[in-house]
Order: sequence, then structure tokens, then C-alpha cells
Amino acid sequence: MEKDIKTEVTEKRKINLKFIHIAIIVVGIIFISLPIFHTNMWFDESYSIAMTRHSFAEIWAIGGHDVHPILYYYCLHILYLIFGENIIIYRAFSALTIALMGIIGYTHIRKDFGEKTGLLFSFFSLFLPVASQYSGEIRMYSLGMLLGTIMAIYAYRIYKGENKKITYIFFGLSSLAVAYTHYYGVMFAGIINLLLLIYLIKNRKDRKKDLIAFTITAIIQIILYMPWLIYFVSQLKGTGFWITLTFPGTIYEVLTTQFRGNLSYCPVIFTTLFYVYIAYLVFATKKEERKPGTWCFMIYVAIIIAALLISLCLQSVILLFRYLLIVTGILIFGISFFMAKDTKKWRVITACAIILIIACYSNIISIKEAYNKGNRDFIEYLDSQIQENDIIVYSNAINGAVITTEVSQKHDNTSYFYDKENWNVEEAYKSFSPYMEIKKTINDILDNYSGRVWIIENGNTHDLLNEISEKYTINKLEDRQFKNKYKNYEYTIELIEIK
Repeated sequence: MEKDIKTEVTEKRKINLKFIHIAIIVVGIIFISLPIFHTNMWFDESYSIAMTRHSFAEIWAIGGHDVHPILYYYCLHILYLIFGENIIIYRAFSALTIALMGIIGYTHIRKDFGEKTGLLFSFFSLFLPVASQYSGEIRMYSLGMLLGTIMAIYAYRIYKGENKKITYIFFGLSSLAVAYTHYYGVMFAGIINLLLLIYLIKNRKDRKKDLIAFTITAIIQIILYMPWLIYFVSQLKGTGFWITLTFPGTIYEVLTTQFRGNLSYCPVIFTTLFYVYIAYLVFATKKEERKPGTWCFMIYVAIIIAALLISLCLQSVILLFRYLLIVTGILIFGISFFMAKDTKKWRVITACAIILIIACYSNIISIKEAYNKGNRDFIEYLDSQIQENDIIVYSNAINGAVITTEVSQKHDNTSYFYDKENWNVEEAYKSFSPYMEIKKTINDILDNYSGRVWIIENGNTHDLLNEISEKYTINKLEDRQFKNKYKNYEYTIELIEIK
């Protein structure tokens, strides 16, 4: 009788946890979707959108000169073919990938590691401040995080002896896909595949069939990635040309990126205490029970170390905090795995509550920035004033490319990027073609030209205008300044006439 009562109580707890789990997923999906319904963009997003307008073959060719592989751009291009150019659809795609992370906590992590671990995984996937920050970003990071997580899940199932064909298919496809999504995905997939290979060789007497199946899967991955290897090797030296390492700035960013979200600062005290708390749970867990969580932490750290070593070897920095989103899934799992073992519920609830408060604060900032009424003022101004045959000139592609993507195509005006710092981006910036042309001197743009010129400057500057006025006879017609809340972009827009 007593056993029946205990069994009944246990079953009720499981049912309650399932309902709580589902509720977290539903609320979390709504939460990450709040800031995505807008059409603003910053440079990286303008690049993604511009790439989407090209054919699959053109994306492949241009992507070979970008600092990221092309799978994400292919996904956007498919959306483009189905829905036409729709920025909100593109943002919704990113939100969908993070939503799927939360759902995986219920469908996969819960099944493999229990109710508590699955629930916590879903919570962190959807409510870590970084989730809502990147849920609407038109970039590849959330897709990479999803694919990397799927790869790790099926790698673990292979490790545990699940030798179904579908397991190897999902593992192989997700491993190849994450490598085609981001170069941190290449490192991630490489480490996971290597560790699995070592383990299966070490246990080949008992796992002969698995070793054969894995070897076939790995060979297929290599063959299918070979067409991109030429680009991968050529890009290694140029990947981090604009990234810098600072001390302690880089360490601070790496340690806090998942907790900071859209905040201008990170609650360092909480982050430190949280890591101390997780470290305590690791050492409080029996050694034989730690393995799944500790391996995730070790792989996460190994990728950071690998990025640092590659940076030193190539003398080109590739360690950037947002790139770590590709491997954030295993970090989330490690945290969830050990927190689920904490017998003191108040500590788990307190930690989650603080994270939820930070996430809400970060998301409120994101919402205010995304939906600020002044964000579209500069576009509306240009839309109302630009005329046929006007040209657009800028020497800073960071904000100028947004103008190209938003205005030049709509009005069929040519934008000129005056590349006076010789960025060597001609091939990569073909994504903005045919509306952007890159010129090395201002003379290449304005010699033998007469008519109206829109000058786009970054911030409250008139450097390009001054340079042009020294060489040409101009008539200044307009001078307007705009400040965007979204990504804090500032534009000085000047209209001149060259006689």
C-alpha cells in the first residue's frame, strides 16, 4: 500500500513537471518572439539580406570570400523564393531555431537525462539573456547553436550504443550542416567526431558495428565538405582581420556573453557566483555520474583554447564572443545537467529567477530599441527625397551598406563604397551587387560626373564631404543627422550637387 502511494506521488510529480515544462516552452517562445517584428537592420544583417537576393550558385561563389560558410544564406534564399523578401520572416526563422532548442529539451534531453535536466535545458535555451538578443538576428548564430546541439545529442546516443540507422543519419547531417554554417561549427564537429572515433577504436571489440557505421558516416561528411575546403583554407588567414584580443576585455566577454544579452554591462557578481555554484555542483556530484556534463564543459573550453591557438598560429584573431553561440547548446546542457542534481531546490529556483529577471530587463531594452519610432526616419527621408540618377557615396561600409540594401535597390540608384582604407572586400561585397560598386579613390567615382550626390557619413562627421569639396565645385543642398536606437547607428546624410 505504501509503495502504491509513493508510486502515485511520483507519477503526479512527473505529470506536474511535464505541464511546467510545456508551459516554460510556450511562454519562452512568446518571450523570444517579442522583439522580432521590425524591419530595421545593421551591417551584418544587411549583408545577409543582400546575399539572399542572389542565386544558389552566386551565394556559393560570393560566400567563398565571406568569413562564414553558406548554409544559412541558402536557408534564407529558400525563404526568399517562397515568401519574397520579408525581413520579419527572416527574423522569425532565427526565432524558430531557438524555439526548437527549447523544444529539444522536452523531446530529447528529457528522454535521455530525465525530467529536471530537460526542463532546465528548455528554460536556459529560451530565457538566457542571449536567447532573446539573437532570436531575431538575421545571422547564422542561432541556427548554428541548434545544429551543434543536435549533433551533440546524437553523438551521445552513438556513444551510449544506440546503433539505429536514423541516429547516424541525424548525427552525420547535423555535423555536416553545422560545419557549413560557421567555422566554429567546423571545430565543434571536428572535436566531436574525433572523440567518438577515439572512443569507438578504444572499444572496437565490443563496438565493431558502431565503428564501421561511424567510419562510413565520417567519410561521407568529409567527401561532402571537400568542395568547401578550398574556401575554408583560403579564409583562415583573413577571418579575424577586424577582431582584437584585449585583456581582460576578451575574457570578460567570453565568460559573460550568455548572461549579458542586450545589457550595456553584465552583472559580474552574479555571473561569478553562478559559475562558482556550478563548479560546486560538479565537485559535489559523484565522479562516475559527472561524465556527460563535464565532457560538455571540456569541449566548450577546448573550442575556446583552439580558437586562441589558431589565432596565435595565423596571427589573425578568430575568438569573438558571439561565435561561441555555436557551442552554447553544450554549455547550457552542462549547466542543466548539474543543476538538476542539486537537492536544494531553493538554490535552483533562486538562480533561475535571477536569470529570468536579467533576461526580462535585457529583452525590454531590445524591444525599446527595435520598436523606437525614430529608427526609420533616415529611410523615410531618403525615400521621399532621392531622385532618379542620384548616386550615393560613403567611405564607411558599416552604415553605408544598410543604405544600399534598404534604398538603392528600391529606387534603382547606384551606391559607391569609397574604399580608401583598402579593405580588400571586393569579392565578399559582391553580395551587394549590382547596387554597390567599390572604388579605391574618390576620383574614380566623381570625375566626369555632374548631378546630385548623397553622402552618407558615420556619426556627426563631415570628413567625406570635406574631402569632396576640396576637389570639386559643389553646391550643398541638405545636411541631416539621424540617430537610431537599433544598434545605436548614427547617420549624417548630406546632399550635394556637383556642377
